[in-house]
Amino acid sequence: MNNSKEYDPKFTRFHDLMKFRVREILLVSTPYDSFVLEEDGQLSDKIFSEYLGLNLQFVPRIAHASSAEEAFEALRTRTYDLVITMPHISDMNSLEFSRQVKEAYPEKPIVMLTYEALDNETLSIIREAKSIDRVFVWSGNSQIFLAIIKYVEDRGNVEEDSQQGVQVILVVDDSPNYYSQFLPLIYTEIMKQTRYLISHAVNDLHRLLRMRARPKILLADSYEEAMEIVHKYKNNLLGIVSDIAFLKEGVVYGEAGLELSVKVRDLIPDLPMLLQSEETDNIEKAEKLEMSFLDKNSPNLLRELRSHILDNYSFGEFAFKNAQGEVISKVSDISSFERALQALPDESLVYHAIHHHFSRWFRARTEFEVADELRQRESSAPENIKNFREFIIDCLDRIFRSYQKGVIIDFGFSRMNFDNSFVRLGSGSLGGKARGVAFFRSLIVNSDIQKKYSDVKLKIPSSFVIGSDVFEEFMHVNDLQEMAVNTTDEEEISRRFLAAPLPDVIADNLRIMINEIDYPLAVRSSSILEDSQVLPFAGIFKTYIIPNCNQDAEVRLKQLIDAVKLIYASAFYQSPKGYAKNADVRIEEGSMSILIQQLVGERHGDIFYPAISGVAQTYNYYPYSYMKPEQGIVSLAIGFGKAIVDGGQVYTFSPAYPKLNPPFSTTTELMKNTQTSIYTLDLNESSKPLTRDDESTYRRITLKRAEEDQTLQLVASTYSPENDYVMDTFAVSGPKIVTFAPILKYNSFPLVDIVKDLFELGKNAFGTDVEIEFAVNIPVDKEKTPEFYFLQIRPMVAGREAREVGIEDYKEEDVICTSGHIIGNGVYKNIYDIIYLDPDQFDIGKSNQIASEIGELNERLMNEGRRCILMGFGRIGTSDPWLGIPLAWWQMSQTKVVVEADLEHLSVEPSLGSHFYHNLTSLKMGYFHIGKKPGSGDLIKWDNLKQATVVQRTKHVKLVRFEKPLIIKIDGQSSRGVILKQE
Repeated sequence: MNNSKEYDPKFTRFHDLMKFRVREILLVSTPYDSFVLEEDGQLSDKIFSEYLGLNLQFVPRIAHASSAEEAFEALRTRTYDLVITMPHISDMNSLEFSRQVKEAYPEKPIVMLTYEALDNETLSIIREAKSIDRVFVWSGNSQIFLAIIKYVEDRGNVEEDSQQGVQVILVVDDSPNYYSQFLPLIYTEIMKQTRYLISHAVNDLHRLLRMRARPKILLADSYEEAMEIVHKYKNNLLGIVSDIAFLKEGVVYGEAGLELSVKVRDLIPDLPMLLQSEETDNIEKAEKLEMSFLDKNSPNLLRELRSHILDNYSFGEFAFKNAQGEVISKVSDISSFERALQALPDESLVYHAIHHHFSRWFRARTEFEVADELRQRESSAPENIKNFREFIIDCLDRIFRSYQKGVIIDFGFSRMNFDNSFVRLGSGSLGGKARGVAFFRSLIVNSDIQKKYSDVKLKIPSSFVIGSDVFEEFMHVNDLQEMAVNTTDEEEISRRFLAAPLPDVIADNLRIMINEIDYPLAVRSSSILEDSQVLPFAGIFKTYIIPNCNQDAEVRLKQLIDAVKLIYASAFYQSPKGYAKNADVRIEEGSMSILIQQLVGERHGDIFYPAISGVAQTYNYYPYSYMKPEQGIVSLAIGFGKAIVDGGQVYTFSPAYPKLNPPFSTTTELMKNTQTSIYTLDLNESSKPLTRDDESTYRRITLKRAEEDQTLQLVASTYSPENDYVMDTFAVSGPKIVTFAPILKYNSFPLVDIVKDLFELGKNAFGTDVEIEFAVNIPVDKEKTPEFYFLQIRPMVAGREAREVGIEDYKEEDVICTSGHIIGNGVYKNIYDIIYLDPDQFDIGKSNQIASEIGELNERLMNEGRRCILMGFGRIGTSDPWLGIPLAWWQMSQTKVVVEADLEHLSVEPSLGSHFYHNLTSLKMGYFHIGKKPGSGDLIKWDNLKQATVVQRTKHVKLVRFEKPLIIKIDGQSSRGVILKQE
């Protein structure tokens, strides 16, 4: 039987598809924003990297303008297909910039890419201005850049391409925050489908045309815009994903999506449509309409959306079902489809025909001619099922006759170049930490900084990055996502992750790597969410250091692979979940990359450690004497920097005044607050199995051991008990104190000058204050050259906005707390609750128990949906229970303001170099430090706290509630803060 035309083997009807391509992009942003987006933004190359035979040339080129003036000049001298602007431009308001560009180039696509969700008022202003075509929110997922480019291309191509049968997916949502999550996922699934189709094409032309024929995605933010698209492309619609509450007639209408779904069903009865909402009341409304529904509050939102796409858009396998909808068999390609069709029961054939499953599946494979013919016959298939079956088989026969053999499929893995100091394993994003290293590496290589220090080697450790796609594959293949998101048992999470295999290709790559290198390794997380300008997630995930010195390479490989798996697992521990909840982000957004670096240091017998580790910040929140905040602050430690980032006792100084001693009033106080133990790598147990505890490979040594290793001499002074005086020399007898005086006061190593140069490089490149981690090797063998290693960089997101917060006169009797040492800026509203440690019951020896009690009260507030102030003693979040309260993020997820107070017997400086404080400021939480120095104005009025209603008390902690919301003001300009009760 043959009653239809032969198909054209040349695929000529696709030649004119996708005429408009985004090849040139003008990015108006800071230099760092440009680097992030360009480095991780070449996603077309990433996704289609295995199709080298096609010689694709569509990787967009990005030009950067750091000001509106530069941007206008660039637009005058070159043609750009797309302009991307950040919300803040140095010399002009971004909205005014977009207006002027649109006025001069009316057809030029302009999108805004922002790090933070914009409020409704700002979005309304942007929509009314009509100069910015769409706003996108970048939460660290680099694939948003791909989504922006493809979305702009789809808008430009859909009208002509749809006439050739290309399908359209419509997304209806007026929230940039949500559609910025959905679009990358939908595009990713489309690209996966396209990748599959390309691999099954017959020649290069067919591959290229199949890629061009992928479904287009259109975005509507109002009812009217959505209906216009539906009417225009009703014959091409593949599916609709719609919010329920969005704009209709210029205002947000709570049932716009429900009305849209009814209208669409009348027009296209069998069209897959997914409704979604944050309001759970809408579940019942959607069910009444027999519409699929997705709860936006679901922790597995993106995973559930992906399932809907795969189940309804005919991507992936074809699932043959019986009349009851039960799966009979699955096929993945047209060849197996033909074989299964021969034996398919009549009832199954009818079921799929009347639901138009066949035509949709063939259309998803860009077989538009077949799909069109099938669509015309499917409704009448039950009338003569034998003829319909013969017709499908005949269509398949004509498809195969039109095809040519010779499918090219890439395979194998790419060998790493170990001569390269920065190597990528697998595909996907580098993640925040690795991206920062790569970015700063490029800055250092292209700067003259090395020429200034001929006696020092400035280096970045050899680095290997496992891309984020490996994490996604690991999670998917081993079915770990749902368990990890919903389980609170960290031991169970780590056990399951350790038992799951890494992808074979990555395991093979790591085996090659481990056989080529013989130095200790640091295995670090590099989440997409880490070290971003908004939410750095600093120190939230695990880092492992491993000896890599066992004689058995397989033992070393297992330890490395286990470290990778345990870091993956740590993305789902309680601390990141608590931090994400506080930041109002989804933990599933944080796809994980891994940064494997050469560990900096020297071997000293059975241990390994660097001479110096440091954290340098370009902004100093606690200047003293004649320091200025913008001159920065540096924290130093002997050994590994864990002592710094975990909030231990370390030495701090300002690069502007390196000889200025810390502000301790007595030598006793100085000795009490300096480093007394050192973190090193234990080389003895090189085969030790790794566990959830990432400290298991560390060994803490005393200053005496460092003296034996001849490393203490480089950084220590000597205390003279007879004179009660600290001498800046190691040569005399007496107790040793870590002051770094030989370096800071006598310049035995040019640390200060190097830090100043890095400050300048970092601030200029990021357009904001930065934090830099580094390590220094000063070999015991004086014949060897000292080395300065740059480890990582991240922007400081302190919220030092220019907006002044007026702290007016207030009544003394209303004071809860005042401080002249604050971090943050703004007014905190709608807080009634305070969790505080009872000073009469406080015992530093019970700090771990106190942390548990705070976590108990925090859980109560979380269940009640309330935020609070947290008041404690010493350092909150320290890893040393003798310096304060070792809280994890999940134990204080409801906290919006932190108050740290000193006691007579517990007075420690805030550890501003720690990950805890970096994350605290990035979440725009308020921070007060209450010191004990006379005349500082810092105080807590405990009597006013005791007057509040006690909601719950534990042995050491109280949760109190006030009848009226507390007045909390922090003025970052004057460094003053106040907490007041209202009568």
